[in-house]
Amino acid sequence: MKKSRYWTILLILGVSASALITCASAQVPEIAGRIRTMAHRGDYYNAPDNTLASFKLAIESGVDSCEFDVWETSDGHLVLSHDATFTHATKGACNEKVTEMTLAEVRTLDVGAYMGEKWKGTQCPTLDEALELFKNSGCIPVIEIKQFGTEKAISEALHKHGMVLECAIVSFNHVSIRRIQEYCPGIYAYRNGGARKGMTDEEYVQWFVDSQKDCPYKVANPNWSDMKNARTVRLLKEAGFVVSTWIVDDPKLMNELLDAGIDTMTTNRPAVFVDVMKSRELEK
Repeated sequence: MKKSRYWTILLILGVSASALITCASAQVPEIAGRIRTMAHRGDYYNAPDNTLASFKLAIESGVDSCEFDVWETSDGHLVLSHDATFTHATKGACNEKVTEMTLAEVRTLDVGAYMGEKWKGTQCPTLDEALELFKNSGCIPVIEIKQFGTEKAISEALHKHGMVLECAIVSFNHVSIRRIQEYCPGIYAYRNGGARKGMTDEEYVQWFVDSQKDCPYKVANPNWSDMKNARTVRLLKEAGFVVSTWIVDDPKLMNELLDAGIDTMTTNRPAVFVDVMKSRELEK
């Protein structure tokens, strides 16, 4: 919608932008309030991403939660990888799709050597192994569904480990979110992303309102390049959204967003984020 047309409609209706926007609800599970600092693929800055070693460092940093990505192998096992292939994780040694490999084949790969000699020989973990690590750790696992159709298998793993209400689910696919909520009633699941496409702050917030009318939890979780400024955060909060963004590694920006009232930020540097939060507590 063009800007001029947008404001013309507001004038005709006789309402302000803020009044138009306040139709979202922020009714979310209790776990949402515990997720403030989120590690991206573990401690991605210091260890191979989506590995148990990376998750252990994230947990040790004191971060509230940790995001990672799940795919299903050709023989039905859930494993962790950000990409559809292991090209990045193996420095090009394996370009085959995760979904076309067996678990045994995945286990032969070295997904740590790209980060240096220290991590050589690191294996790709399964979802079961990750859930075992996070259970009772104090760090909430945040699972990103990368492969449509894996929702039932993921839900079965969560039920098996008793972690349906002790994790969060994100996906760019709205249908995946609805499916996981059917399999796991009450789970904290929400949609990723939200391309700005040249919209003003007001138009962007209204887009979230319109696009999430059928979402049980009103969560705005765009990339920081789409969020762009602290004013966007404030308007989303006023509209009743839980507001999250990714990826934020700069302490100055972290503080600006926290000042604006953001609820959650995902970072490649969890220890830095935790230090920022501790410093803010000391300043109160």
